[in-house]
Amino acid sequence: MTESYVCPTCERVEERSYRVRFIILTCPDCGENGRFIHTSFVDRLEEIPESEHPEGWADMTLDERLLYAVREGLLQIDITGPM
Repeated sequence: MTESYVCPTCERVEERSYRVRFIILTCPDCGENGRFIHTSFVDRLEEIPESEHPEGWADMTLDERLLYAVREGLLQIDITGPM
């Protein structure tokens, strides 16, 4: 079984045989180095109502959205437990 991780810049999906919150690598498509986010977090970001989005949300990379959502309390991540 593999887990899917999404490029924060171009949203290319990479598959890995392990499950972590994110992986850092250079994207083979866009060439950006960044935090590929586990698809479960991408799904949770999509559930945040538009009324909670800051100005420029659509222009933010996925990792910027994730950091914003956690900082603003829109998304809770338990760093002590399993994903």
